[in-house]
Amino acid sequence: MKPKLFQYAACPFCNKVRSILQYKGVDFETIEVHPLNKKEISFSADYRAVPIYIDSEGKQINDSTPIMRRIDEEFPTPKVFKTDSEEAQKDELWLAWSEKLVKGLPTVIYNSISNALSAFDYITRISKFGWFEKRMIKYMGAFVMTLVSRKIRKREQIDQPEEFVKQMAKEWGDGLGGRPFMGGEKPSASDLSVFGITRPVSDLRAGKLLEDNQEFSAWVKRMQKALATSPVQLTGESPLAQNVSTFGGS
Repeated sequence: MKPKLFQYAACPFCNKVRSILQYKGVDFETIEVHPLNKKEISFSADYRAVPIYIDSEGKQINDSTPIMRRIDEEFPTPKVFKTDSEEAQKDELWLAWSEKLVKGLPTVIYNSISNALSAFDYITRISKFGWFEKRMIKYMGAFVMTLVSRKIRKREQIDQPEEFVKQMAKEWGDGLGGRPFMGGEKPSASDLSVFGITRPVSDLRAGKLLEDNQEFSAWVKRMQKALATSPVQLTGESPLAQNVSTFGGS
């Protein structure tokens, strides 16, 4: 059975899952979920968010990091979650750090209605939704997320959102310490998580702020190369090469 990923194309958590699947070369199916009615995940009564992953045995796993752990068990080559206790502890710290990053990014992405509309522009390129649905999702989503970003800014005490993003890029670059990846010579779970989180914002203001940091920018290029050269483990045509350039979802 081909694994399935129920997603929003521009959701950072969904892109965490896409990144590990792509790195492992897994052939999988993506199902784009309608952000308003979520009819595609009507089968999931208790969990009404994305990502949702249906593994090759038909089992449902919810939430991005548990999904990544399951994928690492399901497709163990190459291994991304560290088994050495000291290295595993370090990588878990960077995974926790990535949660701070993903919470703060919306304060830059949705800091105005115009920027929020740019972020939601991805929805107009999804063919499964009709013309009216696309416009409704785009404009309603932009309005709601602009309000949400203000709440996040207050809750996370982010006084200067752009400076926050620059600082996060610096911390990641410093953490690399001259190594190609946080995992050393090969990407680890934290590498794939941060790459997935930042992947959808590459063409937005937040992405440009991140890549103004030379170490972060060089790491992104290495990650792109690592994912592009991964062999496919299962049969059939895979949507791995899709490049998402906007941010959204939950």
